[in-house]
Amino acid sequence: MECNMERICKWIDGLCTAGAFLSAVFMALIVVLIVTEIILRAVFNASTLVAAEFSGYFLVVVVILGLGYTLQHNAHIRITLVWDRLPARWRKIFDVIVGSTSLIITIFALIYSILMVIDTYSLGMREDSLVETPLWLPQAVIPVGLFMLLLQLLAFIFRRLRS
Repeated sequence: MECNMERICKWIDGLCTAGAFLSAVFMALIVVLIVTEIILRAVFNASTLVAAEFSGYFLVVVVILGLGYTLQHNAHIRITLVWDRLPARWRKIFDVIVGSTSLIITIFALIYSILMVIDTYSLGMREDSLVETPLWLPQAVIPVGLFMLLLQLLAFIFRRLRS
């Protein structure tokens, strides 16, 4: 059982690493989009007309797809005022409690983000812009990233319970 769980945890780590890779790709796309906009404005007195809109969408992708990877590497902001003063055994218990609380909050956010995407899609909502982007497209990445975070939280809790 433990060997299977460790394999699942490694699969979750791989999934979150893929999310981080996509996050990095979208960060590079933001840079390309902004540099293109700057060059167009400075040299040709023109604009892409979508740089601000798409950069905002891409920023959501960067943040949300990086959540699981960030947890995997213990890089989320942690307030360790109490944690640092606990004995090692209590640190693990504290981590399980915090991880479980985070899991509940993430489940809640995941459910409501799915409902948001469904509502946006069913209402046919579009961005009020030149491109008229269907809003469910950039919103759909939110449940994906939250699901990866949820999986990484499960792996986090399992690893703390196992150690």
